[in-house]
Formats: sequence, structure tokens, C-alpha cells
Amino acid sequence: MENLPADSKLSTDVFVHNDHGLHLRCASEVANIAMQFSAVVKLSKGRRSVNAKSMLEILTLSAAPGAKLTLSAKGDDAQQALDAIAALFQKLNSDQPQS
Repeated sequence: MENLPADSKLSTDVFVHNDHGLHLRCASEVANIAMQFSAVVKLSKGRRSVNAKSMLEILTLSAAPGAKLTLSAKGDDAQQALDAIAALFQKLNSDQPQS
């Protein structure tokens, strides 16, 4: 695996499929994972971008069910941070009961 320059910014889209949106427990899990990495990790909704290492900042996005968020990271372990947080969103989405 090739290492990217530390100033490379990576991003991916994630979706909120939780019936209650991106609520406190989910925001806490995202922040806890983001804090495990040295990369600068941001979560954006529309034009608003917040520090993904801050549960309170994540909550200010008011991400309702169906919201599209952009996850971005910059730093030595940016790809690993994106992969870990994207996997969390996949898990949170798959934990939803099917109608």
C-alpha cells in the first residue's frame, strides 16, 4: 500500500439511515473513533463542516434520517480514519430494523 503525502485530503460520502438521525450515541461513537487517529477529520453537511473529534460539534449538524454527509480527513493516517468511520456508518445503518 502506497503512503499518501501528509497534506493529501481524502473524502467520502456517508449516509444517515438511523430513524432518529445522527443522535448523541452515534455522534459519540464517531468522535471516539476519530480521536484514535492523528489525521484532521471533518464531517460536513452542505456548507457546514465540523471537527469529527467533537461529539458536540457533530450534533450541531442536525443530521436527520436520510442526510448525506461528507467525511474528510487529512494527515498521515487519513485513509485509515475514513475507513474506520465509514465502517461505523455502515454498521449503524445495518443495525436498523427492516420494514
